Amino acid sequence: MAWAERLQSGRYRGRYRDAYGKARTLDETFTHKARAERAAGAAEEAARRSMVADPDAGRRPWGDWCEEWWPTRQVEEQTRLTDEGRRRNYLEPRWGTVPLGTIRRHDVNAWITALRSRGVGPGVITHVVRLFSVSLSAAVDAEIIPTNPAARIKLPPAAVAVERFLTREEYSAVRAQLPTDLDQLIADWLVNTGMRWGEMAGLHRHRYEHGREVARVVETFEEKPGTIKAYPKGRRIRSVPLPTWLVDEVEGLLDPDPGACGLLHRDGQACRSGLLLTSSQGSVMRNSNWAERVWQPAVRRSGVGHCRIHDLRHTYASWLIQAGVSLAEIGRLLGHISPITTQRYSHLAETPREKVLAALPAPDLPHVVIDLPGA
Repeated sequence: MAWAERLQSGRYRGRYRDAYGKARTLDETFTHKARAERAAGAAEEAARRSMVADPDAGRRPWGDWCEEWWPTRQVEEQTRLTDEGRRRNYLEPRWGTVPLGTIRRHDVNAWITALRSRGVGPGVITHVVRLFSVSLSAAVDAEIIPTNPAARIKLPPAAVAVERFLTREEYSAVRAQLPTDLDQLIADWLVNTGMRWGEMAGLHRHRYEHGREVARVVETFEEKPGTIKAYPKGRRIRSVPLPTWLVDEVEGLLDPDPGACGLLHRDGQACRSGLLLTSSQGSVMRNSNWAERVWQPAVRRSGVGHCRIHDLRHTYASWLIQAGVSLAEIGRLLGHISPITTQRYSHLAETPREKVLAALPAPDLPHVVIDLPGA
């Protein structure tokens, strides 16, 4: 029989026992006890109906259900590969043999606490718990369990991201430590276009408009599957202006007859040209190799402190802001879908104190003479 508990806030939460006798708690709270009891009763009835439809459904281990559900997911290839690692390292060891119908909200919270105690970062925990919750929601849709015990679960706060912006002097110091002309060109391209690594690595020659000094960002290189992927729906195809001196650097290193890129295009279209920027062997540039062997050693030798390859994208934005380019235009150049994303750079565009004060002239007040006693 369903019942209600009064919380310290004065509100009520409904509780009931599922088809396996496990106590369950509703996520929603109520202002009246009777409403909480009715909601819990309805959930209990739904749980018992599912038991009648298939008494053994909830006894099915999570790992067995995951094997059936996993191939039905509609996700990008790179996401699938990343999620496979999360499933193997975090989900299977804890939930693989656990019957779906016995998983409680308390169990999920205890698991999250255990992950934190092992030193797993909040970002990883967030992705892993969300993946687990999606699997349980699918089990609800399949009428295996009545509710998702991981839905809207409280997650550890994410670490505050701190963007790194290089000054021109700091960038020059790092650049001077890059071992080859090609390495310097790669860094110059990233910091002067704001492209993500995959956008640069997947940039084909026919996307570079010779004479206009513009590059069209249309595809991206996915490192894990090693394929070229067209931008997903909603991501903006954009044009990025190129400095003349950067164009001269690129054209000085181009292979006169590169042929096709040699990579699988996931959109099914035939490749029209080779890649614009490649390794010295003519192969696609891989972030993992270049970061470990070239970029990180150069940063250490330069003495500028911690700096990731992706921070060159942030540096591009900071240089544009300092030159007076608007946040809206920077968002377009970076390919941000939401203007909120670009707001992270807003503090760099602080108006100098002198300009603020110049815009606030003193009012034209009448001159008042005050007679003081005894004056």
